Amino acid sequence: MLTKKAGCKSLAFFLIYFMKLTTEQFLDYELNAGINADNPAFHELARLSIAELKEYNIQSVMDYGAGTGVYSQAAHLAGYDVSVYDIWKSHRDYIKQYFSHLKQIRKVKTTDAMLFIEVAEHMTDEELTKLMDSIKPRVILFSSIPYKNPIFDAEWGHINIKSEAAWDEFFSRYGYAVSKLVKYPTEWARVYQKII
Repeated sequence: MLTKKAGCKSLAFFLIYFMKLTTEQFLDYELNAGINADNPAFHELARLSIAELKEYNIQSVMDYGAGTGVYSQAAHLAGYDVSVYDIWKSHRDYIKQYFSHLKQIRKVKTTDAMLFIEVAEHMTDEELTKLMDSIKPRVILFSSIPYKNPIFDAEWGHINIKSEAAWDEFFSRYGYAVSKLVKYPTEWARVYQKII
């Protein structure tokens, strides 16, 4: 089970107390949904997503909330120096099993770019603020579902659903603006670029 020391307490609390899921069960849920290293279509989605960063002249990437590591692997294959961050041991173990060459980190760090893909909706504003206060990537590939769906949100531990405009406002407080809207990994994805 996830402890308070591991961070992202809000999602852990939700999963453990309301859904009665362990982090291992959540990983199984993801794997069964096709979010896994054995799914060629998911690898292709990750490759297309990472290609959205090509024009930004970046060399290093941190995949924050890396999950199963498929986006991290796509960034690695694209030639980036990748740092993988996930709070859950079950995810870190999965990544180690399938992508042992990827460098996992236990503390967030500033890189040229951050992958922040379908993670923010699992975090409180307080946790997001703490993250953004601690790192300053030049570019953020961001995707967070902007639509509320009570059944889906409950199943996936979504506790912080914001509209695209609300996310734009959130990131603007940290000196970021939307550089471009992108097709991948989701129709609501965007690239934020540091302007201040």
